[in-house]
Amino acid sequence: MAKADTKIIYDEEEDILSLSRSRKIKASIDIGDFIIDIDHDGFVAGIEILNASENLKISADQLKDLRKASMAVTYKPNYVYITLVMLFKDKEKDLAIPLTVDLGHMSVSTQNMNFAAA
Repeated sequence: MAKADTKIIYDEEEDILSLSRSRKIKASIDIGDFIIDIDHDGFVAGIEILNASENLKISADQLKDLRKASMAVTYKPNYVYITLVMLFKDKEKDLAIPLTVDLGHMSVSTQNMNFAAA
């Protein structure tokens, strides 16, 4: 079940998908069409995907029907691996985003987050 401090927003006009947690953001890292929000503790607090329908290969109509999503973030030294699982009315879509970003984590750990449509 999704925590109350998470939300999914899809802006159909701009074709931007946002998954976020209610945390103060210290920095945002732009990597192409992906914007990763980092909190004050150095953990991923959210992600924005620009040109979402093209990047996710999902139509805008389907993105409007996105009801739930989960994000697993694995932190390794000099490396972050984000896996998104999105649940639609009629299908599930998995997306892996490997990033070479140093967030200062010296050991391997995984953080799981669940999101629900706003």
